[in-house]
Amino acid sequence: MARSLILPLQWRQLHQALCPKAHTLRHHGAQACTALAVTNSNTTTSKRPFHTTQPRSAFRPPRRSPSVRIQERRGTGEVEHVLVAPDGVKLDRDGFSNFYCTAHVEPTLAEFKQFTRQLYETYDHLIPPGVNLATFGSVGEQLIRLSHSQLPSASLVRSISIDVDAVYRIAFVLRALSKGHYVYQWALTSCAKAHSRRALVDLVNRYVSTEGVDVYENTECIAQIKDLALKDEFPHAIMLYAKLLIWRGENGQAARLLEQKILPYLQPVSRHPPIWEDITLLDDFDSPWRMYAIAVEKEQGLAGIQRATRRAALEFYDPLAMTDYAISVLETDQPNKYEVYESYMAAAALGQHTPACLYLANLYYRISQGEFTTEAERDAKEREEAYAARSAWMRRFEPIEKWVNTLFNQPLDRKSYRMLAMDWYELAFDKGDSEAGYILALLYREDGDMEKSRDMYKLIARRGFPASLSKKGLKEMRDKWEDQTFKPGLPPKLLRLA
Repeated sequence: MARSLILPLQWRQLHQALCPKAHTLRHHGAQACTALAVTNSNTTTSKRPFHTTQPRSAFRPPRRSPSVRIQERRGTGEVEHVLVAPDGVKLDRDGFSNFYCTAHVEPTLAEFKQFTRQLYETYDHLIPPGVNLATFGSVGEQLIRLSHSQLPSASLVRSISIDVDAVYRIAFVLRALSKGHYVYQWALTSCAKAHSRRALVDLVNRYVSTEGVDVYENTECIAQIKDLALKDEFPHAIMLYAKLLIWRGENGQAARLLEQKILPYLQPVSRHPPIWEDITLLDDFDSPWRMYAIAVEKEQGLAGIQRATRRAALEFYDPLAMTDYAISVLETDQPNKYEVYESYMAAAALGQHTPACLYLANLYYRISQGEFTTEAERDAKEREEAYAARSAWMRRFEPIEKWVNTLFNQPLDRKSYRMLAMDWYELAFDKGDSEAGYILALLYREDGDMEKSRDMYKLIARRGFPASLSKKGLKEMRDKWEDQTFKPGLPPKLLRLA
């Protein structure tokens, strides 16, 4: 694999921010349900997929249980909840959020009507294809009214449209409203009860991640996820079911499921796939290869995870796998292990993996300090060894070859490696790495650019100093920051390569 010495500042000026290496699924005949816009599992056809006016059935919800009616008469707008999800939402024992918003509906309706066009145009990539502005406005208004007056139910959401997956996607957009959280939670529960595949995946994923839930219990919703994964081969459900199997200790089954149903259809892409095609649920799941490696490790040990990680890095260029693979190379006795490390860490950094940006910057800084050889030094050594092995007749051409190498091969010197390291530190800091920011502040200080170093130091102080640094060291640095005769160097703890 060729080494990459791309300058991130130049690259970022062209692209604004790095595009992640994400996974999406190739379409194939056996899996027509894979990675296109989500469609409803209900195959019923209708001449009128969306209502343009509120149907009567929406005003006549099904009869509810006595306990529900008692709590409604008390004005709580919710039934008994016994669990609290990681996002703070109260859930019942089945993972549903059975409540509606008790606030007045008119302010939310007025807000939605004011920003309908703006929402539609801003989030058009989230809205189902073929849904025009009028339909979006009609469905949104019905969702707001129902979520402020009725408990969630499958019949109510179907009264809006039989395409409950499309309704769920529109509700996802409405989260941008001030009371949009309530609208979305109402739609999530209602659409999951109406068997919307994506809503069901999102709901069950939240449910199994909630403290106090027995992941070994096969609830009705988990059984539906199993059917979606094994029978319908819905990729998001496969990922969720594999995650659940790993949690249950059924690692062999999880590995086989991923190996048969997900991994053969993965392909690297230069952009993050659309939200409805992203099988990691916006990184809520590990990457398929990472999940597979975890399952294999638990089943086959360290050798299994090394094989899985190597394949993910070499064949599918998964950024996290390339980072892990680069680190594992350092533990070998390969003579060129630092070159291999640089190649794969650079590829992972270009895949928008933040730790890789920091590790690559650390490598370049340590090269600039003479800890590792530069490319020029390695090339010179290789050429000298090659010259020594040549015959006397071939040595007559060495001056010409050296001149050509000097003319066309201009490797970086140590000063250039330091500048390259600062570029990668800046990129890592832009992606939220506090260690990279602290190192940048110290490097600016070393360069005598006190104004820039102060600004960076203040920014790091607001965001939070690296946890790996001691309070004593931070205090000493703060007290002596303006004393340019104090040159402590970079903390070794921050210059790690793994």
